[in-house]
Amino acid sequence: MRLHTVDRRGKSAPMASATAYEARSVAVPFGNCTEPSNVKAGGKACPIRFQCAACPSYQPDPSYLPAIEDHVRSLKADKEMAVMMEADEFVVRNLDDQIAAFKGTVETMRRLMEAMNPDEREDVEQASGRPAQGPGRPGARLRRVPGHARLPWPSAAGAQHERGQTHPRRRPARDP
Repeated sequence: MRLHTVDRRGKSAPMASATAYEARSVAVPFGNCTEPSNVKAGGKACPIRFQCAACPSYQPDPSYLPAIEDHVRSLKADKEMAVMMEADEFVVRNLDDQIAAFKGTVETMRRLMEAMNPDEREDVEQASGRPAQGPGRPGARLRRVPGHARLPWPSAAGAQHERGQTHPRRRPARDP
């Protein structure tokens, strides 16, 4: 996948070799991260709390498309909850901005998938763990696969709560 990575603005950002790719990046919920302190911590020390689409160190590839789409749905649900709770405007605005940024990433990933030859597309589909929709597969649907191996935790909050895990944006409640 190292040849298909892009930066947060959709500009091609391939790594020189597979070894360099693995040494200088770490898998995070919605792509790869090249931020040095986060890489050193194995993807568990994001300085901006996994708001990846706004980070210059974010380098997704098309194999993360299903996880990114799940995250957009999760952000939309979070926004609905924030509006219903009458949260401050800056909270809703932040969620709107994240949704827009990740939607841009989804569009970039879809364009990359459409431009790939069938063999490359098949490699991406295998890397993502599920079939992707695209040319030659008009009826295929993207579905969430529990326990996606490339992610440190699932991107959909519901699946995490079923397993008793905490979503990366939410902190567990503490006993008084």
